[in-house]
Amino acid sequence: MQESLEDGVVERAGRSVLRHSIMTFGTRVAIVLVNVPTSILIARLLGVQGQGAYSSSVILPTLFAFAGLLGVDSAHTFLLSRREFSRAQVNGQSLLLAGVLAAVITPLYLVFLRFYNAAADPGLRSVLTVGATLIPVLLAKYLAVAFLLGLEDIRRFNLANLLQAAALLALMAANLLVFRGGVRGAIVAYATSELAATGVGVAVACRAAHGGRLVERPPRVLLRRSLVYGLQGHLGNILVLFTYRFDTFLVLSMAGLPAQGLYSIAVVLAEKLSHIPESIQVVLFPRLAALDAKEANRLTPRAVRSSLLATTVAAVALWLLSRPLLLLFFGEEFLGSLGALRVLLPGVVMLSVGKILSTDFSGRDRRVYYTVGTAIAFAINVVLGVLWIPRWGIVGAAWASTVAYTVQAAVMLAFFRRLSGKGALETVVPGREEAAVFLGLLRKALGRR
Repeated sequence: MQESLEDGVVERAGRSVLRHSIMTFGTRVAIVLVNVPTSILIARLLGVQGQGAYSSSVILPTLFAFAGLLGVDSAHTFLLSRREFSRAQVNGQSLLLAGVLAAVITPLYLVFLRFYNAAADPGLRSVLTVGATLIPVLLAKYLAVAFLLGLEDIRRFNLANLLQAAALLALMAANLLVFRGGVRGAIVAYATSELAATGVGVAVACRAAHGGRLVERPPRVLLRRSLVYGLQGHLGNILVLFTYRFDTFLVLSMAGLPAQGLYSIAVVLAEKLSHIPESIQVVLFPRLAALDAKEANRLTPRAVRSSLLATTVAAVALWLLSRPLLLLFFGEEFLGSLGALRVLLPGVVMLSVGKILSTDFSGRDRRVYYTVGTAIAFAINVVLGVLWIPRWGIVGAAWASTVAYTVQAAVMLAFFRRLSGKGALETVVPGREEAAVFLGLLRKALGRR
């Protein structure tokens, strides 16, 4: 009887995760359809040099904002899902931390630029300095979307991201085509679009207050609890972000700005596949936080198998279409991205495994496993990047990332087996259940068409 009840809980959770994941993935497909013309616009109007400068000016402040947040955003999602603190208390802490952290992190970023060798060129340094405006904006955005996830308001979470993408396209078009603002204007457009996403979170928080107190003074135990939870996996989150982005800095430092511009396009296209596992992650995290370990042991492998199957199919399609897509969207100037793009694709497929398992560890409050796995991946990525970029350029950087993502997936599968008793093959190899789901979705899509 107990097992039957547990089966029902897992089945309902599985259906809910699948439904919301499909909704999120559909939104991310719409976002891709908006982001692709944005990327084309930036690449064609700014050129290889401008593309490299813009991507560096966005990535660097993102790293600083994300690292300085100390994992508090993930903690807010976790604690709201567990209903350990009130929404008003979490809002109060978010408001306080956004101001304090912005005042600390922004000067640290500007000091870093003074000693960053790749920013020695005065023109590039001035552009990177404009990127400092992104830090307070990103801090507010991260905390706002964490609030939406904590409420499991997946629909408005998706709306926030779609609104950000649409605003970015409109603002970037106005900047590049009307105002001729160049790279600096592109950075301001990006910052403004992130504020649009933040606005959705603020609006939902106001509505959720139901006329009561929107903000309360946060108790000290909330900050302590947030830091304890956040810091357990924050090093892992930082290392993940560095693993995803540090290769771009190695390319910039060791191969130059034009190579970084080419590599950034390869990364942009390859990372479109990440929308599949990330769509599942968004829904899975608050759901796993509310389930017990036995239920999580059964739900997570289903999510891993589904994610891996869908990402593999998409990667094969992108590999076959990569050359015509580069020529069509970006032109011959960016055809040098082709080799790196194709090498990155199998790595992104393996990355989908690590992403889902990291969500499982976070939902169980076992983020230390996630940290260890990503630390190993980051070390491999840096060592191989230093060895291979001077010899093979951006293709060497892509190989370093692919090897790192594959090792990370293997390590995290070993940790998951320790926690759940589920073997690697049982966790990753799709079966009849996953095939039936995807065939059903395909039939439904074809029927509608």
